[in-house]
Amino acid sequence: MPRLDDAQLLSEAVRKVNAREKVNELERKVLSTGGSFGGAKPKALIEINGEQWIIKFFNNEPIDVPLVEHATMTLANKAGIQVAETKVIRLIGEHVLLVRRFDRQGLKRIHSVSAGTALRAITPAGQEPNFGYPALAQLLRSAGDQENKRNSEDMKELFRRMVFNILIDNTDDHEKNHALLVESRNKHGKYKLSPAYDVLTTNSGQGYQEFICGINQRDSTLENAMSQFNLFGMTSDEAVSQVVRVIDVVDGWKKHFVSCGVCESDLNSLSDRIDGEELLKERRSFTPSDYTSRSVKKKTSLFSR
Repeated sequence: MPRLDDAQLLSEAVRKVNAREKVNELERKVLSTGGSFGGAKPKALIEINGEQWIIKFFNNEPIDVPLVEHATMTLANKAGIQVAETKVIRLIGEHVLLVRRFDRQGLKRIHSVSAGTALRAITPAGQEPNFGYPALAQLLRSAGDQENKRNSEDMKELFRRMVFNILIDNTDDHEKNHALLVESRNKHGKYKLSPAYDVLTTNSGQGYQEFICGINQRDSTLENAMSQFNLFGMTSDEAVSQVVRVIDVVDGWKKHFVSCGVCESDLNSLSDRIDGEELLKERRSFTPSDYTSRSVKKKTSLFSR
């Protein structure tokens, strides 16, 4: 498996592949050994101190995506969201992002499934899966690890992830960008929420998420996020406190991104979305009193559209 010292060689090989240039035998070897991963970004597998890490390369985006993804992931952690460990290293002409694999522990494999796979598995034959945060929360309620109320805490964290993704303009939150880890056999294969990954502002401003958030489907609004708070196992007061917590963190996004080395031009570009009219309004107009006395809606079916 390639090591960290091979990062520059991997970067050059990836550039050649993207440009459809011929790679030499050594470059071919490190690319094939590093494995192949899905997704839009070129990436490879490397080893650092006996641990497996995914290395993600710059792909000619208009902003420095490796730095922005690292900044977004570490900002999410400030909001009480468990995230995969990330590092940024500088190569010739670019930054690359390192993400430690949470489904490996040395040589040991930790079984994991995507949210899409898990939600398809509970969907009755002939019906379309309900790919969304509330449906995943209900799956954690029934099949999550109930020891020390771990599944309850996972449900609350999933709610925070939903709110964070809305406010930071991470609209690429589809069912393959959420995962569950399978606990050991003595816990009868119970699920727990994996650390978050692929969390970054997409700078799209499209106004809807890929994962269903509430009764208004994929609308990127806090009202929609709050519409089915009870499916996350919370009272309205608890849900409001989670939203306020995330808003406080996102309000400081720019200072945090600066501390992570994001340049001024990229900050200005991201500000157009994160501090743009729509998302800034979501943060500023959220009024806890609008929800704290609201009764739970009766229509809370897992498969309600």
